[in-house]
Amino acid sequence: MRIAALAAEGARNLAPLQLLPGPRFNVFAGDNGQGKTNLLEVVYVLATLRSFRTSRLADVIRRDAPRATLAARVLKDDLERKYQVVVEPGHRAVTLDGKTPRPLARYFGAFNVVLFAPEDLQVARGAPAERRRFLDRSVFSWRPSYLEQFQAFEKVLRSRNAVLRNAEGDRNAEAMLAVYDEQLAPLAVVLAKTRRALLDEISPRFAAAFESITRSGVPVALEHVTAPELAAFDVDAVKSGLARDRRKDLARGSTSLGPHRDDLVFRFANADAANFASQGQLRALVLAWKTAELDLLREHHGDPPILLLDDVSSELDETRNLYLFEYLAQRDLQCFITTTHFRHVRLSRERVDHEVREGVIFPVKQTG
Repeated sequence: MRIAALAAEGARNLAPLQLLPGPRFNVFAGDNGQGKTNLLEVVYVLATLRSFRTSRLADVIRRDAPRATLAARVLKDDLERKYQVVVEPGHRAVTLDGKTPRPLARYFGAFNVVLFAPEDLQVARGAPAERRRFLDRSVFSWRPSYLEQFQAFEKVLRSRNAVLRNAEGDRNAEAMLAVYDEQLAPLAVVLAKTRRALLDEISPRFAAAFESITRSGVPVALEHVTAPELAAFDVDAVKSGLARDRRKDLARGSTSLGPHRDDLVFRFANADAANFASQGQLRALVLAWKTAELDLLREHHGDPPILLLDDVSSELDETRNLYLFEYLAQRDLQCFITTTHFRHVRLSRERVDHEVREGVIFPVKQTG
């Protein structure tokens, strides 16, 4: 799978874009703030219909533009497909091969991406919400139907929380909460099951990748921290838990039981890595996750996903950097790599270089 052509107009600070990427490594170098990450965001939105930088898709629209129009021609198994997303304030229009996909799930599955960004390297010591987003990005790439399930859960959760915040004096609040509990519980269990299934699949690959990176012999693991009712995948128990916690939820104005409270813990030498691993070891753990994710998606989908590597190489030490690029050189996948300087990208073959200045992308050279 690879992007044969990429186009964008009205997207952040990017000038109108018509790009024919190379089949392997596409390197985009420039100072911070020039638009390198905006380019990766265009690819990510086309593949996932979400941004990795904001919860509001309309934020991708340039300030002086009425809309952002994004498009790509994607080759997979000798078949070319055309993806287009038009984003306007409060509205999104999606087409696949010129037609509106119905249901929307038909849009997904043949255009898969993996993002690796500098903030990912801090995730083990970050907030639980950051780790949930990190985990869910991987789950969505692995099982695209997860997006609809996640959005359905969030919609019910928002409605339940609104009732909790405005329950005082509302005689219908208890009945409405009971209705939302019925809707929320099965969706919560679906999310918990899917997250756990992803972790079951990626864990052995993650441990093997960490050992390849460090040669340390230190055992590592991944732990899904969730409520007992969700860990048991028991819908009735989740309903009972929501009813049990109702008084507490009314007092705090939000729902306390559900996958929105989950956490992902990186275990290092049988302890929480956030507390016991060094900064270099933490970064090796995240690098191990990403390489394991790429291998898992290649096996699951039948070909490797497209990798979006956002200035990660400048954040890694020399050893981790060499491992990353040796790993990529051995995999037949297309990469979009941003960097502040071409020398940070330790690849000498099959690369196409571009310079990014004030939202304009200039081809520089091609080697290999």
